[in-house]
Order: sequence, then C-alpha cells, then structure tokens
Amino acid sequence: MININIKGLLVDADFLMNYTSHNLSGEEAMFLLQISYLTKQGKIPFSMEVFKEKLSYSEDQIFSLLDILIKKELIVLLPDSRIDFIVLNNKDDYYTLRELLRLVEKVTGKILTSKEMDIVSSWFERKYTKTEIDEALTISKNISYVNGILNNKVSKEIKKESGTNLGYDWFNK
Repeated sequence: MININIKGLLVDADFLMNYTSHNLSGEEAMFLLQISYLTKQGKIPFSMEVFKEKLSYSEDQIFSLLDILIKKELIVLLPDSRIDFIVLNNKDDYYTLRELLRLVEKVTGKILTSKEMDIVSSWFERKYTKTEIDEALTISKNISYVNGILNNKVSKEIKKESGTNLGYDWFNK
C-alpha cells in the first residue's frame, strides 16, 4: 500500500486511482477525502458547522453525501461523533495478491503450480483477512487443505447469519 501525504491528507494511492471500484462518483470520492482531511482521518469528531463552513455545502448536501457513503459501507458514524473511514483504513487487514503468493510460497517451501496459484488467487478475490489466512496456514501447509479450511469457515458463517439451513425454519414452519 502506497500512501500519499498531501499536507495532512493521508490518501491510499490505490483508492485515489481506483475509487470507481468502490462504486463512487468523483464527487463522492472527493467528499470522502475532504471529510477525512477535516476530521484528521477520524480523530476529530464530526461537526456540521465546520463541514458547512469549510466545504461550502448546505446541510442537506452534507447529510445526503454522508448517507450515500454510509449506505455503500465506506464509512461508519461512531457513537462519539467520529467517523470511521472503513474504505481507507482496512487495507492492513488484507494481503495484496503479491504478498499472499510470496507468503504461501515461503510457507510451503516450493514454487506454486498454476492450479495452486489459482487457488491462492481465489483467497485474495474472496477477501479473506490476514488473520484467517494465517490461522489456516498454521494448521496445514497443504494448499488444498488450507482452501478447504477457509471455505468451510465461510460456509459456517453463512449458516450462522441465516440462523437456519436454506433460510427455512424447519421446526416452526
């Protein structure tokens, strides 16, 4: 991750170049960067007065843009009025594809085959966290087995979220 520091504004270069991959318009991306700067990356609590003064937006425009960012799950308003910039902060929770491939080659002690590279690439695409991958790699060095561990963990989480199998309550109809 390359960060660009522009007079107090810390910006992930990947976000700057690929904000459309987060389903953001140019205006929304610029607003996100502006509020990140005004709140010092979420360290200073949200203040409508400061936002209105510095951004020259109406209160309705600010609430509308904040609502868009919240619905897109890019920011979260915390109980103490601070803003958590999820899209800008969670880069350290995930491996880059290059880091992940190097890690797996190091752990397994061999150069990966094309099939193994496809499996490892799928971990990156499915956005498994560093913790999940590290835990699975401590259990086994076999890539297929690690893949099974990661996929099994995801399927268990889906079942927990739904509360029932296939989304149907078999006992209480």
